[in-house]
Amino acid sequence: MSVAKNKPTGLWYYVFKVKNPITGKISWKKKRGFETKRDALHAEADAQRLTQDTSGELTFMEMSEQYMSSIESSDTMRQIKRTHFVQRFSEYYEQPIKKITPLQLDAWRADLSKNDKYAFRTKNTTVQYVRAVFNYANKFYGLPAIDHVLKPLKRPREIQEEQQVWTIEEFNTFLKYVEIEIYKKFFIFLYWTGCRRGEAMALHHDDINVSECTANIVKSIKHFANGELPTKTGKPRKINLTGIVMDAIKPLLETDGVYLFGSEHSLSISGIQREFDRAKKKATTINQKVTIHGLRHSFATNAISNGCNIIAVSKHLGHSKIDITLNTYSHLLEQTDAEMLNIIEKLSKS
Repeated sequence: MSVAKNKPTGLWYYVFKVKNPITGKISWKKKRGFETKRDALHAEADAQRLTQDTSGELTFMEMSEQYMSSIESSDTMRQIKRTHFVQRFSEYYEQPIKKITPLQLDAWRADLSKNDKYAFRTKNTTVQYVRAVFNYANKFYGLPAIDHVLKPLKRPREIQEEQQVWTIEEFNTFLKYVEIEIYKKFFIFLYWTGCRRGEAMALHHDDINVSECTANIVKSIKHFANGELPTKTGKPRKINLTGIVMDAIKPLLETDGVYLFGSEHSLSISGIQREFDRAKKKATTINQKVTIHGLRHSFATNAISNGCNIIAVSKHLGHSKIDITLNTYSHLLEQTDAEMLNIIEKLSKS
């Protein structure tokens, strides 16, 4: 019997052997957390069906379901990934995965990169999800590796140039026109930490460690109707806070309420946007194209341009993959590379 009950938790699980039809290797497939035996049996039947590849005709859709089961994706993430596949990989979604050639994948990637219907980040996320399924098929079914074909898309130069940022001098000019103190502190936090707006809005008093000068970024608020949600990547992170940030938020830690920027309720999205737009409009000498999200780009730009390690910056920003950081700020890395060559040139002549 491959379905059993975990006595300590009272929950059911299934486990069964899987033989790789290509390599002949035996592995075990197991999943826990079912409330009833019936649920476990149904889930096991679905898993057994997807892992039987006697005909060698598993479709991309079936392989993607296997992949998502292997990493125990939530129902929400499964649906998000299916949407990416159905909308932007529809031509191959129900085809046998072994018959999808690297040449076809390369052509699909090229067509997707030129498609103006979708945002750059959306297209790159689709490529990332498709690549993950093929990597799973390579690992467990011996399909050829395709990482060299499904590389992340390169952000066009014109898009890079549209990412507007403020210099430190411009930001300080902007701050002079922010009249309400708590909003001023909020914008300081965004500019000098690179946090997303929703992450800062969701900060509680107890997320700040004064002695360590750190903040635990655990939740995010996008819409008050949905309450607090996990961060964009679903993973919490701890970031170090500079002196200017600590000086700004220490008085807030002494106030009543739950939220760092607020009280029993966080600052509102509309209020933040209103104060940002009002102060920016008054600061006529600064770049008027910078958005609230541009404060995050400003942090990253300042860090990378001044020689900060790209891996450290990516981790601090909470990017799910370093590829995102590299694609977004590659134009800055090119400048850094030129500076590096100048330094090496000087060393070689010394």
